[in-house]
Formats: sequence, structure tokens, C-alpha cells
Amino acid sequence: MTIRLALLGVAHVHAQGYAALLRGREDVRLLGFSEADPEAARVFAAESGLNALPLADLLNARPDGVIVCSETVHHLSLVEAAAAAGAHILCEKPIALTEEQAQAMQRVCRAAGVQFVTAFPARFSPDVQRLRQQMRGGELGPVLTYSGINHSVAPDREHPWFSDVRLAGGGAGMDHIVHLADLLRHFGEQPAEVYARLLPVPAWVHLDHSDIDAAGLVLLRLASGATASIDCSWSRPRGYPRWGHLQLNVVAASAMLSLDVFAQTLNVSGAAYRWAGYGPDLNALMLADFIRVCRDARPGRADWQDGYEALRVVRAAYDSAAAGQPVRLEPSRE
Repeated sequence: MTIRLALLGVAHVHAQGYAALLRGREDVRLLGFSEADPEAARVFAAESGLNALPLADLLNARPDGVIVCSETVHHLSLVEAAAAAGAHILCEKPIALTEEQAQAMQRVCRAAGVQFVTAFPARFSPDVQRLRQQMRGGELGPVLTYSGINHSVAPDREHPWFSDVRLAGGGAGMDHIVHLADLLRHFGEQPAEVYARLLPVPAWVHLDHSDIDAAGLVLLRLASGATASIDCSWSRPRGYPRWGHLQLNVVAASAMLSLDVFAQTLNVSGAAYRWAGYGPDLNALMLADFIRVCRDARPGRADWQDGYEALRVVRAAYDSAAAGQPVRLEPSRE
């Protein structure tokens, strides 16, 4: 069975990689992509070899699934259009600017009977799965604390919208809190209280928009009694050997573990020194799961609820930073 897919928006840094991975699969037919920005559409078409089509024409081609890779501000309207066309949805993170927008996504997907999948590739890491099994099997004993970092370089000139609050909803906090917040949920934790400090763009970082957070530290009190911290900063320099890091240290009653999701690298020298990854391609594994979702009409490994819960932590962090005090998070109905 050939699965028909389309990209809705190509602003996200992962859009080009998704297109390349999907074009390499014999069980997928990529119908094309839609993009509201004519210049961005021209560049992406030239680089990917895909056809740029108006949104209505692309959805009239009846794709089995779509991948939403637009600026975050446009996620809701694209999800609504895709759901109305009967397409299953893989949506980039964060899934929305606000909780209300995310809730609207759930309503339209439920009404249309389509699956909503959140792009959380870290869930597909074999090391993440192994750690999750150890936790749930009781091998580590009660967890006392987690310490995580999700660092990267600041957005480049090709993706300036990441630092535009109107399009992204925030800066480094919106970009980087979600992955570690989701891993905590994946490990069975539920945040009960959030305290955050978010810092503005320093003078030495040159972004098109300086009125946005470029660094932050989020502290969480979990319902289990454990604590957690998330460093969500754009703190890596332009010449850093790779995009950044996703790491989590776990201190439990019986063991201490360190998880580095992208630690498998080779040192490559050339025009620029870099670290080339050789571990499992987590985006490829995530896309394979989405293809299964489209084929079987069954939930993905990370669904709407997972994206929504991560967004709740993000919004609580921004509320806390604005108020200068902790924000309580009540359990949501699932």
C-alpha cells in the first residue's frame, strides 16, 4: 500500500529533511507541498524537487496524511484544513501558540475522525526506550531528580521566524522546553508546579528580533515528589560542531544515569570541523510511525495529548517568568 503524503508549510528547519527521508521510501508518494511565502516556496521546490501547490489543490488530491511544518502561528489553520480533507496529521512542535488553539485542534480532529501526531522524535531513541523500561520496571527505585538540557545555536538567517514572537510565540523557551517536558511525561511524570527564568537576547547574538528570550532555566516540582530542571537555551555558537544537545541526567534511589540522545558522533575535519552523527535517525523512525498511523488509522507514539501537555508546561513557564513566581499546573483531563 502506497501512502500519499504532503507537506503543509516548509518554514520549519526539519521540512527539508522530512522531504528527503520520505522521497527515499518506496511505500510513500509525496504529492508536493504548500507554502504561503512565494520565495520560500521557490527555494524549497528547487532544493527538494517537489512541486509547490496551492493549499486547496494539495488537499483536493486527498493525501492520506500531511506534515505541518509552517510557522507555529499557522498550525491551527492548516490542521483545520487537513482535518476537513480527512488527512491524518503529523504536526511540528510546539503544536500551537496557546492551549486554546491546541484544544481547537483536538476538536476538529475528533470531529473528522483523523489522528493527530506530535513531532517528538526523541521518543524513538532506543536509549530513551531503554531508560523508560528501567524506570517502569522499578530497576532504579524512586527517581529523586532530573536535570536536562536542550541547547542549540540561535536561529539562522534561513529561519528567522523562530525569533519572531508573532510567528513563534516566544524564543528559546517555545523552541526547546517541549522535548524534555515530553520525555518527563513519557517516563510517567506529571508536572505540578513550574518556575522559570527566561533571559533576553544578549547584545553579542545577532537576531532579526531582539525582543525575545534566548536563554532560560525551568524548574519543575513533579506530582511524584521528584524535581526537574530544563535548560532551554540558544547557547551554542555559530561554529559549534553540531546543532546542539539533548541530554537528561537522572538521579534515582538505586542509580544515577546520564542520557545523551545524540552522543553517537564522529569527528569530521574539513572546511569546518563538525560532529557527524551515526546513531539511529530518529526523524526517520518517527516518519515510519506516522506512515503506520496513516495506513492503520491508529494513534502514533506521541499523540495530541502529548503535544498539549508539553505546551502546557511551556505556557506555564512563560507565565511564571512574567509573574516572577511559581505557577501551579493542575492535571488535565485525558
